[in-house]
Amino acid sequence: MPKVKQPEKEYADYVEHPRFGRTPHVTGLNPESDLLTGKVYVHWHSPPECRIPNTAIAADVSRQAPATLPVTHYYDARRECRDCGRRFIFSAREQKYWYEDLGFPLEADCVRCIICRRKQQGLAGKRERYEELFHLAARTPAQSLEMAECCLSLMEEGIFHRRQTQHVRKLLKEAAVAGDKDSQALQDALRERLNLLERDTKDG
Repeated sequence: MPKVKQPEKEYADYVEHPRFGRTPHVTGLNPESDLLTGKVYVHWHSPPECRIPNTAIAADVSRQAPATLPVTHYYDARRECRDCGRRFIFSAREQKYWYEDLGFPLEADCVRCIICRRKQQGLAGKRERYEELFHLAARTPAQSLEMAECCLSLMEEGIFHRRQTQHVRKLLKEAAVAGDKDSQALQDALRERLNLLERDTKDG
Protein backbone atom coordinates (compact mmCIF):
# COMPACT_ATOMS: atom_id res chain seq x y z
CA MET A 1 0.00 0.00 0.00
CA PRO A 2 1.48 3.40 -0.98
CA LYS A 3 2.47 5.68 1.86
CA VAL A 4 0.14 8.68 2.26
CA LYS A 5 1.92 12.01 2.44
CA GLN A 6 1.53 13.79 5.75
CA PRO A 7 -0.23 16.90 4.36
CA GLU A 8 -2.80 14.69 2.66
CA LYS A 9 -3.44 12.88 5.95
CA GLU A 10 -3.63 16.02 8.03
CA TYR A 11 -5.97 17.83 5.64
CA ALA A 12 -8.00 14.84 4.44
CA ASP A 13 -11.24 16.11 6.01
CA TYR A 14 -10.82 19.72 4.84
CA VAL A 15 -13.24 21.06 2.23
CA GLU A 16 -11.62 21.02 -1.19
CA HIS A 17 -11.62 24.20 -3.21
CA PRO A 18 -12.07 23.43 -6.94
CA ARG A 19 -9.35 25.91 -7.91
CA PHE A 20 -7.01 26.10 -4.92
CA GLY A 21 -7.30 22.56 -3.54
CA ARG A 22 -7.50 21.15 -0.05
CA THR A 23 -3.89 21.00 1.16
CA PRO A 24 -1.33 23.76 1.79
CA HIS A 25 0.79 25.12 -1.05
CA VAL A 26 4.34 25.08 0.28
CA THR A 27 6.53 27.95 -0.97
CA GLY A 28 9.30 27.94 1.63
CA LEU A 29 8.57 31.56 2.58
CA ASN A 30 7.91 32.22 6.25
CA PRO A 31 8.14 35.99 6.98
CA GLU A 32 6.99 37.55 10.24
CA SER A 33 5.36 40.97 10.59
CA ASP A 34 7.81 43.78 11.28
CA LEU A 35 5.77 46.82 12.28
CA LEU A 36 8.85 48.88 13.16
CA THR A 37 10.15 49.01 9.61
CA GLY A 38 6.87 48.24 7.84
CA LYS A 39 8.74 46.12 5.32
CA VAL A 40 6.77 43.01 6.22
CA TYR A 41 3.14 42.99 7.28
CA VAL A 42 1.12 39.76 7.42
CA HIS A 43 -2.65 40.01 7.28
CA TRP A 44 -4.37 40.49 10.67
CA HIS A 45 -6.74 37.58 9.91
CA SER A 46 -3.80 35.16 9.75
CA PRO A 47 -2.30 35.11 13.25
CA PRO A 48 0.31 32.43 14.05
CA GLU A 49 -2.24 29.98 15.47
CA CYS A 50 -4.09 29.65 12.14
CA ARG A 51 -1.22 30.42 9.80
CA ILE A 52 0.38 27.47 7.98
CA PRO A 53 4.19 27.87 8.03
CA ASN A 54 6.21 28.05 4.84
CA THR A 55 3.22 28.85 2.63
CA ALA A 56 3.64 32.63 2.22
CA ILE A 57 3.58 34.41 -1.11
CA ALA A 58 4.51 38.04 -1.76
CA ALA A 59 1.75 40.57 -2.33
CA ASP A 60 1.64 43.36 -4.90
CA VAL A 61 0.61 46.20 -2.59
CA SER A 62 0.08 48.53 -5.55
CA ARG A 63 -2.92 46.43 -6.58
CA GLN A 64 -4.57 46.36 -3.14
CA ALA A 65 -7.38 48.69 -2.09
CA PRO A 66 -6.05 51.63 -0.04
CA ALA A 67 -5.41 50.66 3.59
CA THR A 68 -3.62 51.99 6.67
CA LEU A 69 -1.25 49.03 6.53
CA PRO A 70 -0.88 47.22 3.19
CA VAL A 71 -0.37 43.47 3.43
CA THR A 72 3.02 42.46 2.08
CA HIS A 73 2.58 38.67 2.33
CA TYR A 74 -0.31 36.22 2.31
CA TYR A 75 -0.23 32.87 4.11
CA ASP A 76 -2.38 29.78 3.73
CA ALA A 77 -4.65 30.01 6.79
CA ARG A 78 -6.81 27.40 8.53
CA ARG A 79 -10.48 28.25 8.85
CA GLU A 80 -13.66 26.69 10.25
CA CYS A 81 -16.80 27.37 8.24
CA ARG A 82 -19.31 29.59 10.04
CA ASP A 83 -22.24 27.69 8.53
CA CYS A 84 -21.35 24.00 8.31
CA GLY A 85 -18.47 23.85 10.80
CA ARG A 86 -16.14 22.03 8.42
CA ARG A 87 -12.50 23.03 8.17
CA PHE A 88 -10.96 24.55 5.07
CA ILE A 89 -7.91 26.54 3.96
CA PHE A 90 -8.19 30.17 2.94
CA SER A 91 -5.19 29.88 0.68
CA ALA A 92 -2.58 32.56 0.05
CA ARG A 93 -3.31 32.30 -3.66
CA GLU A 94 -7.02 32.88 -3.12
CA GLN A 95 -6.24 35.85 -0.88
CA LYS A 96 -4.07 37.33 -3.63
CA TYR A 97 -6.96 36.86 -6.04
CA TRP A 98 -9.44 38.47 -3.63
CA TYR A 99 -7.39 41.51 -2.70
CA GLU A 100 -5.54 42.19 -5.95
CA ASP A 101 -7.70 40.89 -8.81
CA LEU A 102 -11.23 41.30 -7.40
CA GLY A 103 -10.37 44.45 -5.45
CA PHE A 104 -11.85 43.31 -2.13
CA PRO A 105 -10.86 45.54 0.82
CA LEU A 106 -8.22 44.08 3.14
CA GLU A 107 -10.82 44.14 5.93
CA ALA A 108 -12.70 41.33 4.16
CA ASP A 109 -12.17 37.83 5.52
CA CYS A 110 -13.30 34.40 4.38
CA VAL A 111 -15.57 32.82 7.00
CA ARG A 112 -17.35 30.18 4.90
CA CYS A 113 -16.08 27.20 2.93
CA ILE A 114 -16.52 27.25 -0.84
CA ILE A 115 -19.58 24.98 -0.66
CA CYS A 116 -21.43 27.24 1.77
CA ARG A 117 -20.33 30.36 -0.11
CA ARG A 118 -21.86 29.03 -3.31
CA LYS A 119 -24.99 28.00 -1.45
CA GLN A 120 -25.29 31.48 0.06
CA GLN A 121 -24.79 33.08 -3.36
CA GLY A 122 -27.51 30.85 -4.78
CA LEU A 123 -29.92 31.81 -1.99
CA ALA A 124 -29.15 35.49 -2.52
CA GLY A 125 -30.05 35.02 -6.17
CA LYS A 126 -33.30 33.29 -5.22
CA ARG A 127 -34.26 36.11 -2.87
CA GLU A 128 -33.54 38.71 -5.52
CA ARG A 129 -35.60 36.78 -8.06
CA TYR A 130 -38.45 36.35 -5.55
CA GLU A 131 -38.54 40.13 -5.01
CA GLU A 132 -38.65 40.72 -8.77
CA LEU A 133 -41.57 38.32 -9.21
CA PHE A 134 -43.36 39.68 -6.13
CA HIS A 135 -43.53 43.17 -7.62
CA LEU A 136 -44.95 42.10 -10.98
CA ALA A 137 -48.44 43.41 -11.68
CA ALA A 138 -49.39 40.04 -13.19
CA ARG A 139 -47.56 36.70 -13.30
CA THR A 140 -47.62 33.86 -15.79
CA PRO A 141 -48.15 30.32 -14.43
CA ALA A 142 -44.44 29.63 -14.97
CA GLN A 143 -43.53 32.72 -12.95
CA SER A 144 -45.89 31.72 -10.13
CA LEU A 145 -44.23 28.33 -10.05
CA GLU A 146 -40.76 29.88 -10.03
CA MET A 147 -41.79 32.21 -7.22
CA ALA A 148 -43.12 29.25 -5.22
CA GLU A 149 -39.80 27.42 -5.63
CA CYS A 150 -37.80 30.50 -4.55
CA CYS A 151 -40.01 31.05 -1.51
CA LEU A 152 -39.85 27.40 -0.48
CA SER A 153 -36.05 27.27 -0.80
CA LEU A 154 -35.72 30.40 1.35
CA MET A 155 -38.06 28.89 3.96
CA GLU A 156 -36.07 25.67 4.06
CA GLU A 157 -32.92 27.65 4.83
CA GLY A 158 -34.61 29.72 7.55
CA ILE A 159 -34.41 32.99 5.60
CA PHE A 160 -38.20 33.23 5.25
CA HIS A 161 -40.54 32.35 8.11
CA ARG A 162 -42.32 29.03 7.80
CA ARG A 163 -45.68 30.79 8.00
CA GLN A 164 -45.16 31.43 4.29
CA THR A 165 -46.41 27.90 3.54
CA GLN A 166 -49.90 29.20 2.70
CA HIS A 167 -48.38 31.68 0.28
CA VAL A 168 -46.53 28.85 -1.49
CA ARG A 169 -49.75 26.83 -1.72
CA LYS A 170 -51.50 29.84 -3.26
CA LEU A 171 -48.75 30.18 -5.87
CA LEU A 172 -48.94 26.47 -6.70
CA LYS A 173 -52.70 26.79 -7.05
CA GLU A 174 -52.21 29.67 -9.51
CA ALA A 175 -49.95 27.49 -11.64
CA ALA A 176 -52.31 24.50 -11.44
CA VAL A 177 -55.47 26.47 -12.29
CA ALA A 178 -53.85 27.72 -15.46
CA GLY A 179 -53.56 24.12 -16.64
CA ASP A 180 -49.82 24.14 -17.20
CA LYS A 181 -49.42 20.36 -17.54
CA ASP A 182 -45.77 20.53 -18.60
CA SER A 183 -44.84 21.74 -15.11
CA GLN A 184 -46.82 19.07 -13.26
CA ALA A 185 -43.73 17.14 -12.15
CA LEU A 186 -42.21 20.29 -10.64
CA GLN A 187 -45.50 21.15 -8.93
CA ASP A 188 -45.66 17.67 -7.39
CA ALA A 189 -42.04 17.92 -6.20
CA LEU A 190 -42.67 21.32 -4.60
CA ARG A 191 -45.80 20.04 -2.84
CA GLU A 192 -43.81 17.12 -1.47
CA ARG A 193 -41.11 19.49 -0.14
CA LEU A 194 -43.79 21.74 1.32
CA ASN A 195 -45.51 18.83 3.10
CA LEU A 196 -42.17 17.72 4.54
CA LEU A 197 -41.45 21.24 5.77
CA GLU A 198 -44.85 21.44 7.45
CA ARG A 199 -44.31 18.07 9.15
CA ASP A 200 -40.91 19.18 10.41
CA THR A 201 -42.45 22.41 11.75
CA LYS A 202 -45.12 20.47 13.67
CA ASP A 203 -42.58 17.98 15.04
CA GLY A 204 -40.29 20.82 16.08
